[in-house]
Amino acid sequence: MSSREIFEKVNSLLTSHPNALLPIIAERLGLTKQDIEQAFREIDGRSFEEFQQHRRLTEAFKQLGVDRTVPLGPWEKARLRPRMIIPKTTVQYRVRSFWNYQRSFSNPCPLVDLSSGGLAFLADIAMPPGKRISLLLKFPDREEALRVEGCSVYSVATGIAGYRNRIGIQFLPFDERRGCNSPKLLEILDKFESR
Repeated sequence: MSSREIFEKVNSLLTSHPNALLPIIAERLGLTKQDIEQAFREIDGRSFEEFQQHRRLTEAFKQLGVDRTVPLGPWEKARLRPRMIIPKTTVQYRVRSFWNYQRSFSNPCPLVDLSSGGLAFLADIAMPPGKRISLLLKFPDREEALRVEGCSVYSVATGIAGYRNRIGIQFLPFDERRGCNSPKLLEILDKFESR
């Protein structure tokens, strides 16, 4: 089988199974993981994992762009400020806890909406309310990512592009004190709101 055929078959399989693991795909198609990796590097220039992540993000942004009339669920609070939709913005997260500290941030996840009080994003994990979380926000028109701290408010199941959950985050206060977000970050978020 040529690299093009392998690429097309795997890509087709990812349409119906966006979270499929490489070993399972290889076994299902009767190929080796190395065959698939080599085909993806030749055809797309990325590894299978990079391609799969990019494909999921692209599909999520497409679905989020089409269906922006998602009704508010019981997990949503009345908001002082409306949430903004900033297309193609990603969130990387790191759950913080005393017993289990992740050293690195997650892969990029799609941002659903944002305000100066909090945000919602799609992820593969469920997160109980009250978990402390560090976030990196990457906007399409900004070079560097913004780091913000918050706490999880809700986690509800979703099926958008294979992401299993929608997670709502409330930002920690913006103040110069330790354990708070920088007031400069609030200024940046306010600029997005005023657009």
